[in-house]
Amino acid sequence: MEEKNIPQEELDGEKGREEYSFLQEVIKDETVSIKRLKGRILRLLGSGIVFGVAASVVFCILTPWFEARFHNNPAQVEIPKDEEEQPQPESEPAEGEKEKEKKESEEESYCRMLQTLNTEAIQVKRGIVTVGKSSDEEKKEQMMGGTTGILVADNGRELLILSDIVSAKEGEHIAVTFPDGSIHAASEKMRDPNLGLCVYAVLREKIDKTTWSGIEIAEIGNSNLVNIGDTVIVLGRPYGTDDASGYGVVAVDKEYVELADGVFRLISTNITGNDKGSGAIFNRRGQLVGVISQSVLGMEGNRRVIGYGISDIKSIIELLSNGSAIPYTGICGMDVTEELNEKGMPQGIYVKEVEPDSPAMAAGIQSGDVIIGIEGQNIISLSNYHSILVHKKVGTQLILQGLRQGAGDEYVDIDFNVTVGSRIKTK
Repeated sequence: MEEKNIPQEELDGEKGREEYSFLQEVIKDETVSIKRLKGRILRLLGSGIVFGVAASVVFCILTPWFEARFHNNPAQVEIPKDEEEQPQPESEPAEGEKEKEKKESEEESYCRMLQTLNTEAIQVKRGIVTVGKSSDEEKKEQMMGGTTGILVADNGRELLILSDIVSAKEGEHIAVTFPDGSIHAASEKMRDPNLGLCVYAVLREKIDKTTWSGIEIAEIGNSNLVNIGDTVIVLGRPYGTDDASGYGVVAVDKEYVELADGVFRLISTNITGNDKGSGAIFNRRGQLVGVISQSVLGMEGNRRVIGYGISDIKSIIELLSNGSAIPYTGICGMDVTEELNEKGMPQGIYVKEVEPDSPAMAAGIQSGDVIIGIEGQNIISLSNYHSILVHKKVGTQLILQGLRQGAGDEYVDIDFNVTVGSRIKTK
C-alpha cells in the first residue's frame, strides 16, 4: 500500500485548529440583528401601551371603590336636590306637595269667599242710605254731614229708615240721600233717646222709578245665632266719613251693654272703626244682624266696629216704625247671679240706680231694691223685664213686686205703683 506523505505543515495546521476550536466565533450578519431588535422594542412598547390603558381603566373603575371603603380622600360634596324633583307616586304626593296643594286650596277658597262677600255687599248696599240735614228744603242737594240709614220697612205710604238721631235746628230739615244720589225730604217718625236711634220716613210718592230700581228693604236676620268667628260685612260710614264697606269676623262673644230698663247684646267685630261712625252689620247671607250707633261706640270707648244686636232691638224698631214711643220706667239694674243668690240675695233684678225724674223714682224705687215681678209675672233677668215692659203702652199703670233689705239684713216684700212713661223730649 502506497503510503501517502502528508506534509508536516498541513499536519501542524489541523492540529492547531483542533486545539483552539473552543475559541472559534461565529460572526453573524449585523443588519439582520438590528431589525430583530427593533421588532422586539416595538413589541415591548405596544405591550406597554396596552398594559397602561388597561391599568388606567382598572384604576378609574376601582378608585371610587377604594376611596369609599378606606376613606383615604375627602368625601365628595353633593347638594341635595329639591324634593319636588324626586319622583313620587301620584297616589301619595310628597309632604311638601301636600302643603303646597293645601295652601293653594286655602288661597282659592279665600278668594272665592271674598268674591261672594263682595257680590253680597253690592246687593245689600241697596238698603243703605245717608240721613243728614239740609238748610233749604227746596235745595235738598245742599245736605250737610250725615249718618248711615238702613231701609227697614215700607208701610205702603212711607219708606222707613232707621238711623242715629239727627237733630235739626230751626231752619234745618232732614234729608235722605239714596244710592243713586237723589236727595229727598224726610220726617221723623219716632226716636228712642235710650238707644240713640230714630226712624225717619220718606213719602213713597216722592220717589221716582229710577230711585226705586236701585233700593231694597234690608232683610232682618237673627243676631242670637251670631257667634264668635262668624264672617260679617260692614256697610255705611263705619269710619265716620264717606260710605265704605269692610269684611271681618265677630271678635267678642256674648258682650252686652246695660241701659235703662234693659240689657242689649252687642255684635263686636275685629274691624277698626271710628267713634263717630255709623252703619250696619250683615252676616254672609246678607241679613242685617247689627246696627252700628254712635251712642254705643262712644260708650265702649274703643275703635272696633260694634253695634246693637238686631234681635234685642226688633221690638223697639217696630214701635218706632209705627210712630209709638218706647215704654220707659228708668230702672238701671243688673241680673242677680247664682253666686249672689247663694249669698242670700233674692233672684231678680238688682237695682243699681234709678234715673232722675223717671217713673221709677216717682214710684219710690231705690238703689239696692230687688225687682222680682211685674203684674204678677216673675222677673228673673233685666232682659226678661224689658221684654215685658216693651209691650206696655205709655201711661199704663203697673204694679212691680220688689224686695227691700231691712234692718236685720232680711228682705221684705214691697210693691211699687209705676206709671209707664217715655223719654221723648220736646224738639
